[in-house]
Amino acid sequence: MRADTVGLDDPRWREFVANHPDAGPFHMPEWGQLLADSYGFEPFALTVRATDGEIVAGVPAMSVRSLLGGRRWVSLPFSDSCELLVRPDTTVGEAVEALKEQVVASPVGELEIRTGLPAAAGVFPVNVGYVHTLDLPSDPADLHPNKGHRNRRNHAVRCGVDVTHGRSREDVARFYEMHTLTRRRHGVPVQPRHFFELIWERLLSRGHGFVATASIDGEAYAAAVYLEHNGTITAKYHASDPRLPDKAAGYLIDWETMVYACKAGHHTLDMGRSDLGADGLRLYKSSWGAKELPLVYTHLADHPPSDRGGLKVGGLSRQIVRNSPPWVCRMLGEVLYRWAA
Repeated sequence: MRADTVGLDDPRWREFVANHPDAGPFHMPEWGQLLADSYGFEPFALTVRATDGEIVAGVPAMSVRSLLGGRRWVSLPFSDSCELLVRPDTTVGEAVEALKEQVVASPVGELEIRTGLPAAAGVFPVNVGYVHTLDLPSDPADLHPNKGHRNRRNHAVRCGVDVTHGRSREDVARFYEMHTLTRRRHGVPVQPRHFFELIWERLLSRGHGFVATASIDGEAYAAAVYLEHNGTITAKYHASDPRLPDKAAGYLIDWETMVYACKAGHHTLDMGRSDLGADGLRLYKSSWGAKELPLVYTHLADHPPSDRGGLKVGGLSRQIVRNSPPWVCRMLGEVLYRWAA
């Protein structure tokens, strides 16, 4: 058993992902390629082969560069979690050993897999937060959010909030306007517009996701981008217009999307990552009935990982962004996000 790299468009990798029951939206070659095209990463799939050449395990990955010029492999940047896909006739331990051998011998010498793997020599799991998933019933009547969430959902309905699911470029553009305002309110840069245009072109327009938009009399109050693949629907980005009064629109977006997912036959709603210390967000997700698990990223290397911490924005920087025009938030994203993987 040996590991090697192939292109994301390699037919063997595409077939492996398409047929694996645990493959989610972030395993799709289209997702990896749009990340590479947006931020200048070098994309590939890191695969494990049996003696007959068949792929028995693997992950999509990127070669990313730091500001200081060093390189490392990440599976996968800007993706909350990305499970190591392993065929039933192969153990996780066998796959990890083969990957570790390949990684340590490579020029980069390090791979970060955004999933938890058992600790061992050269295998370093790190807890980075929490992930919340909701097992979806076939009948939406079997969804059981807590009383507070039901009340907020009902309040949105009484306020006249209407939620639509769309896949058009206009839906994405309307979301991006609110996304920029939301990120500015939080004092952090926003992802480049081109990134969301590629999400529309390569995923949403091809049926791999949608934008849920909450409006009152045609005026958009909030929106969210969801990705869909293989029975899993993933909540990727949420935004709202801070200039408008709170009508609990986000609650209705989440509720209507759960109802849609049940009716569409999806089995899992992935509500995404909650960082350490984000207790309010954790409570919000758990109150929908989602189960919380530690989110662990695993490093394969000959030494423990250093603390890179991703894109960190300090208090002064947050204030500058909050008090700057939206274009400043977008410009900073254009410059910084390629280094934040």
